[in-house]
Amino acid sequence: MLHNVEGNTPTTDDKPIIDTSHELKWKRTFRRKLINCLALIENHGEPTQELLYELRKAKEALTYWNSDTAMWEKHQMVLPTTQPVPQTELQRPEVEPVDTD
Repeated sequence: MLHNVEGNTPTTDDKPIIDTSHELKWKRTFRRKLINCLALIENHGEPTQELLYELRKAKEALTYWNSDTAMWEKHQMVLPTTQPVPQTELQRPEVEPVDTD
């Protein structure tokens, strides 16, 4: 947000800075896909599979640009696991045989 500041008066804005780099990425992608669509229309003059693909990608970029999530950022999570139990231990019977005498 812009503030009116006179001279060298320091501002006391403790709000965290919002990362909008994902918006810029999708804005550029949307623009590039639309330019590609215009070039395909000029070159071919009729709808082609390539044009439909570019339009679909342009719509996807517009959706992501309009959303408030940065889905292109990937995170990695490591889950600890235990050692596998040998198969012979898994097949041991848990009940004792019944004596029928």
